[in-house]
Amino acid sequence: MRKLLVDVRNAITVLLLAALGDAAALAQSPMVIIRNAVIMTMAEGQKTPITGYLSVDTNGRILAVAAGEPPADLRATKLVDAQGDYMIPGFISAHSHIWQTAYRGLAEDKTTPPWGRDRSKYDSRATPDDTYWFTLYGSLDHLQHGITTVFDFAKGGVGGASAKGDNLAFDKAQFRGKADSGIRFEHAFTPGGAPGNGPVPAPPMTFKEARLRLKTFLDWVAAQPPSKSLRLMLSGAVAGDQPYGAAALMKEFHLGNETHFLEAPDNEGLQQASFGAMVSSGLMQPDLFFGHFIHTTDYILEQTAKAGAGMSWQPLSNGRLASGVADIPKYLKMGIRVGMGVDGEASADLADPFENMRKGLYAVRDKYEDAAILSPYQVLYLHTMGSADVMLVKDKVGSLEPGKFADFLLINPARLGVALEDPYANLVFVAGERDVDSVWIGGTMEVDHDKVLNHDFPKIQADVYGRVAAENQAKPQSAPPE
Repeated sequence: MRKLLVDVRNAITVLLLAALGDAAALAQSPMVIIRNAVIMTMAEGQKTPITGYLSVDTNGRILAVAAGEPPADLRATKLVDAQGDYMIPGFISAHSHIWQTAYRGLAEDKTTPPWGRDRSKYDSRATPDDTYWFTLYGSLDHLQHGITTVFDFAKGGVGGASAKGDNLAFDKAQFRGKADSGIRFEHAFTPGGAPGNGPVPAPPMTFKEARLRLKTFLDWVAAQPPSKSLRLMLSGAVAGDQPYGAAALMKEFHLGNETHFLEAPDNEGLQQASFGAMVSSGLMQPDLFFGHFIHTTDYILEQTAKAGAGMSWQPLSNGRLASGVADIPKYLKMGIRVGMGVDGEASADLADPFENMRKGLYAVRDKYEDAAILSPYQVLYLHTMGSADVMLVKDKVGSLEPGKFADFLLINPARLGVALEDPYANLVFVAGERDVDSVWIGGTMEVDHDKVLNHDFPKIQADVYGRVAAENQAKPQSAPPE
């Protein structure tokens, strides 16, 4: 019966896509067929895994997911036997600072504000060229850990000697780093930049200047070669009248926005007091989601739910920086959309979604003293479909369904034990990076048994570490290559 339902659903999908003019694409032979997999699709209403196959078209999108063997007359350019591996959608980090991968282990005994000041002693010396390599390295590190789509808070920059007057040099470098890595991404742009990245702190920008800076970057992105960029987003701010400017830019340019909010206990009162401006400015809308969102009030939660906004949960960095435990069960019960992110490797220290899920699950169960308050399936959903939802791309990624990008992991279940009750429990409680046989994006294998295939990862890593060591010796800032 389950196979019949899946086949019916796939047939309906074929008819709908044909009606949209995609009949020719659907009629072609698949580029790849992955057979003999235990597929956890994370699709709505399909919790029971499917033992069967997945086929991918030449555009890197899923043609079919079905139980059993592929039809005998179905031919593909490449046929892969998964040998009983678990197949899950690629993890999605709805909150990352990829360039921070270069700065692990800093400020080990500090909360977020002093941690940030300690980190800036190092990263303020980085040039745009440094930041390109940090971003390429961090993107590949995300891929190696099974993250196939990422929301990246780009390091801002507003000129100075290190950028040779180009106030977009840091953003351009990071966009290129992600594009060159092959990861699927959303680039989060700060219109006003981030004063302090040059040798002389830059003055605050006016709204007119910030708008022009955003428009210039949008035009630059539109002229770039094709990449796996999903969309440009804003990196919001909450101080003063910034919510009004952010809301205006979101409306004019049709952009989403993730805003850091209510993370550290150090300044929760000040942050809570800024929420009124978010409401009055029109910032509260479905295209907004908050990063961290821990020290909330009932009023803030009610307004967030009413607006249809969401949040991204970062358990690893929240624990590392002693930020607190977000009340995820309460948020979900109120109808707030929730995704998950691994944050920056300077604050979480490793981009491991398996550890992120476990840390979050255990912290919430501790908070409630209830082992049933949050399930393994739920946290896997939050780190896949939940993140796709808050990032406004759930029609493209997050689950394994026809029409979506074929981004997935193959996980060897040998070390996970026999799934006596719930295979999601074995997966979430036990699995780690070493169990990932391969990482695929758009039907192309990017990582094979922890080895990055399309880049010299060890060489890039060594180069990055050399750059950081040189920064630590206060080397003079150098201009990026032309």
